[in-house]
Amino acid sequence: SMDDSDESSKKAAEQQTEDHQNHHDYGGFASLPTDVLISILCRSPASDHTSLRDTCKAFRTTIDSAAYKGERATSGWAEVSTYLLSGSELYDRENPNGPEDVSLSDGDVDGDATEEERANKLRWKIAEKRVEEIIDYGYSELGCMDEDYGYHDITMDIEVDGKRCGSMHLVLLPRGVYHNYPFHEAADAHSSELQMVGVRLCDSVGRLKVRSIKNAELISGEAGKGGFLHIKTVRINEAYQPMDCTNIVSEAVRSALSEPKLDGKWTLVTAISDYQVYMTKKEMEFKCKIRYGEGGNAEEKERADKRFWECALLDTLTLLRIGFKQIPETVSQKQNPYWLFALPCFLKDPIKSFEEVDQTPLIEPPDLPPDPIGVDGEILQATSDYCIAMRQILDMVRTMKLDLDKTEQNSSSDLAEMERQFAEARTSIEEGKPDTLSDERWEEIVAQVERGEEMLRAHRATIDEMVQSQRDKIRNKIDVAMPHAVEEFQKVVTALVRKGGSIRKSYAIHCCSRFRITQHIDFLIDLVPPEERAQALSSWDACGLTPLHCVVIDTPVLCDRDEYLEFVERLLGLGADTNVKSTKGVTPIGQYRLTISEKFDYNNIFGMQIGDEPAEWRPFHRKMEGLLRSYRGETDADVEAKCAVLDNDVDPNVMEQGRDVEDAWMDDNEDVDMEGDEESDNEDDEEEE
Repeated sequence: SMDDSDESSKKAAEQQTEDHQNHHDYGGFASLPTDVLISILCRSPASDHTSLRDTCKAFRTTIDSAAYKGERATSGWAEVSTYLLSGSELYDRENPNGPEDVSLSDGDVDGDATEEERANKLRWKIAEKRVEEIIDYGYSELGCMDEDYGYHDITMDIEVDGKRCGSMHLVLLPRGVYHNYPFHEAADAHSSELQMVGVRLCDSVGRLKVRSIKNAELISGEAGKGGFLHIKTVRINEAYQPMDCTNIVSEAVRSALSEPKLDGKWTLVTAISDYQVYMTKKEMEFKCKIRYGEGGNAEEKERADKRFWECALLDTLTLLRIGFKQIPETVSQKQNPYWLFALPCFLKDPIKSFEEVDQTPLIEPPDLPPDPIGVDGEILQATSDYCIAMRQILDMVRTMKLDLDKTEQNSSSDLAEMERQFAEARTSIEEGKPDTLSDERWEEIVAQVERGEEMLRAHRATIDEMVQSQRDKIRNKIDVAMPHAVEEFQKVVTALVRKGGSIRKSYAIHCCSRFRITQHIDFLIDLVPPEERAQALSSWDACGLTPLHCVVIDTPVLCDRDEYLEFVERLLGLGADTNVKSTKGVTPIGQYRLTISEKFDYNNIFGMQIGDEPAEWRPFHRKMEGLLRSYRGETDADVEAKCAVLDNDVDPNVMEQGRDVEDAWMDDNEDVDMEGDEESDNEDDEEEE
């Protein structure tokens, strides 16, 4: 009754106050249309938002709306900042309830302690445990530090108008200035993305490999050493990206890279365009459904795929706005994400407008031939299947031969030693019985020698039988299995060509080159019309590679060197062109160098030689370089690939002796037992003359 009356009076007074605020104190602002009110209020500084929200319901509703946030973002009035989370802050966020399983034991407090004393002791013990875990788990001033390689995983909060609306994750690798940091090992230990970036852009100790960044380094001289920073992810509230507005993300990334705690700690930052930055939650859910085959017709899939690349391009333009530059060397195939980099000096200029960078032409990969379809696709599939089967047979034969050689070598040395020992024993017997031995003991020794000789003969017979069995198996593979596989392949492909298939359009020659199946290459060439053969031997496949590129794209094994050389010589003899560049800008000789460089990088990461010493490789390298040499000259990408090989293959003894690194790679004093090498050099000299 009386209480109800007081409550009613209170509500009436509040309503009257609110009505007064809305319709009297602000000249009618609160009654303006929402879009007009947003346009007026969005110009107010973020520091006034709290006061404005408390002013009236209309202001509060407007400021809290997604439309208001979007207008702040698109108009440029939004105040964007980032906050680097320290290790202790990260720990508290990941463990909101503190350390687990912390309790008081009997010895922690006295038996007569009060509840307050026990509570204080428990809080102190929890705090002590927290500090221990922060240290043990590698939390640092910059976030979380790896104890093996010292790289930092950095987390930053993105704040817009004083409110947390997203996050950013980066990783910092401390390359140092003396090139002794295990860069590839650290990148590989961190993630597959960083491993891909590290191997593509730098060598095993973090030195730059790509020309575009090297040229940029000439300006500042800093990118080749010092901290390597990579942007992993950027995620932000959808409300701040209306109509794909890039303002907030641009300012957030610029703010993060200008963080005072990172000042002087990085000299090169890289990023790969990420479609997830601008895709909405609904679009992401639909994309996942399509990926797992849970819905979507052809039109919807095409629309989703188009949106996917639109978002990737938006992220690229975002980075270009703040000063990043594209890395041309990473452009190879369509629908691959863009790679970008920046140096600290790039970030000194103001952020560019979206319209300005939208007019900047991006480097795009060339148009590649389409994947074979129909009968041509059947030819490629058949060629792939039979090449894989033949490769397995060839590898099996090689392994069996190696095992056989090892068995014969080991057994020969063992048998020779045993025969020597028995020959010495037989010589002693023929010299007669020593006076110190009894007749019974002497007869026992003679019998032992005779039994041993008989066992030796049986052992030799067993080994000979085993070796012969292994030879028969090898001969069966060579004389039966391989001809049968070749015959079946030729029968299938011939039938498909008669149905209208094209060897050139199916890239069957490229496939054979990839597996180095010489048994198929001549047959396939005969099925190509004479006017198409030059194109079939030197044109791109759907990956932008020629047959010569396909041969050397696989890491060579030293015991197969003759097979590699034979196949390259066969293609060159048929008319393959060594001057055609792949999508990476390398001719076949550059592709070969890239493959060798990757092999050295792999060896350096894992401390391996894979059984081959660099000196054993050099004769093979010289021959391969001579075969693949382009008469038009090497491209910039070819030269860079050679520099990468030289950087990886420097012998300390060479440097001590003051010899030129390239001379060590192509040392004329090497003992090269390969026919035609000298003739090839003479021909090259005459051609140059």
